[in-house]
Amino acid sequence: MNQSIHQLLQLILAGFTWFLRTVEALWDWSWAQIISAFRVSWENLPAWKIAVGLIAMAILVALLVAMFRRALEAFGRIAAAFWTMAVTVFGVLLFVVVAGLFSRGFQWVVASVPDHFWEKFL
Repeated sequence: MNQSIHQLLQLILAGFTWFLRTVEALWDWSWAQIISAFRVSWENLPAWKIAVGLIAMAILVALLVAMFRRALEAFGRIAAAFWTMAVTVFGVLLFVVVAGLFSRGFQWVVASVPDHFWEKFL
């Protein structure tokens, strides 16, 4: 059972690491594209390309504001879920520690208490 738990935790950690590395790669690529769009020389562009660029920027700003609001709500829910998960894990860990203490106590009784100790009281 202990080995299974360790393997499950390693699998979760590997999956989480892959997920975060993928997010990081997408984040870096996206910011590189955004920065390169702002480095375009606007001075030599025809009017219609400037208009398309300004419309695209306005749409992007509107999307960013909407996404920022939704992200704040989502992060609040994620924080609450993470807190619930952490408290639950702590509760399970506390249960396992108490079970370990009971097991240690039983081992101490088996090793230390004489087999016929109650005969002294009779």
